[in-house]
Amino acid sequence: MSNFCILPWISIETTPLGQMRVCCLSNENIKNSQGKDFLIENTTLSNAFNSDYIIDLRKSFIKGEKPKSCNRCWSEEESGRTSKRQNSWHRLKNLVKHIDFSNPNNGDLIFLDLKLGNICNLKCRICGSFSSSKWAQEEIEINKNYQSEYHRPANDFLKQGQWPRKFDAFWNDLNLILPQIRYLEFTGGEPFLISEHFDFLQAAIDGGHASQIEIHYNTNGTHFPSNGPDLWKHFKLVEIALSIDDMGPRFEYQRYGANWNSVNKNLNKFRQLRDQNSNIILQLCLTVNALNFYYIDEILRWVPNQMFNYHYLNVVHDPFHFCIKHLNDNAKKLITDKLSAAEIPSIFSNEIQNLIQFMNSGDSTNCSYLKQILQDSDVFRKQHLKDHHPEIAAAIGYE
Repeated sequence: MSNFCILPWISIETTPLGQMRVCCLSNENIKNSQGKDFLIENTTLSNAFNSDYIIDLRKSFIKGEKPKSCNRCWSEEESGRTSKRQNSWHRLKNLVKHIDFSNPNNGDLIFLDLKLGNICNLKCRICGSFSSSKWAQEEIEINKNYQSEYHRPANDFLKQGQWPRKFDAFWNDLNLILPQIRYLEFTGGEPFLISEHFDFLQAAIDGGHASQIEIHYNTNGTHFPSNGPDLWKHFKLVEIALSIDDMGPRFEYQRYGANWNSVNKNLNKFRQLRDQNSNIILQLCLTVNALNFYYIDEILRWVPNQMFNYHYLNVVHDPFHFCIKHLNDNAKKLITDKLSAAEIPSIFSNEIQNLIQFMNSGDSTNCSYLKQILQDSDVFRKQHLKDHHPEIAAAIGYE
């Protein structure tokens, strides 16, 4: 069963807006028998995990099929990349030996990917109001002041992103299943600004469960939580992945609100913490997108001296207009020519070639939506793409 994925047997993701998915790359929310999304506000994690939707997905994998909801993994694999499906097996195989994957009714919810709302202090270009409260506030003003032709439901997202502070039943449910949890992911919003997640860690410690739980964070690196180290020392493993996609002014343009020097200072703090605690490891999570792929060789030459334990080159699928697959032909050729001749550290050379193949395998667009989204924020923030990304601005025809 070369197409097999273990995640439907073991995991659920909560989205920043209160829906649930099998994993963060699924392009479909878990649905009830009426075909409507399960929502945190009216169902439990266990009910969603044991739903007909999940059981049918398991049956599909048992048959060796490739579900359409998993197209993002199939797309990456076709380009030679290692997908989340494959990474999950390598990362979690020692935690799932007790599970009979031939039985669609035999799941064990041991992995939670918790996106606890959309509280965030940044307005990253590749993000939006669905994952960032700061973005939602900006989009509300853009809709009000600039009459953008592209409607963005930011008011709704700002309200929906508050769900972790509205539904006590979710936390009660979480505490009930806590004894079986072996792996937790906290992403964003920005997890280090979401206080409820620290309360949950304390509950795991108080209940005697922490020593059997591994934690993975994705953080924007702008905040070093002073209360984190005293909690993390109780857990089996804590992996802190810093989202750093570029350098200097380009980094600050792409991850608006962040300061490059401040993030580097926090990186030093995390390194010191790692060196003092054997259960903490650091990862670089570099998200490849339409704005940074042309310049990626520069940050990859910076990476080897930063002493990360692991590096992961993530790729944007959504928002679709920031996916490198949907650049125009002009930009794709520019990027292909540059990176094919660039000085790339050997540990990344194969991955860059696979990413070039991934980019060129997709349907090109005229980048009109990308340009409109960039322009809306450039006007609002008094910035311009060409000031720090002149080659990409020219390639997509952004003036």
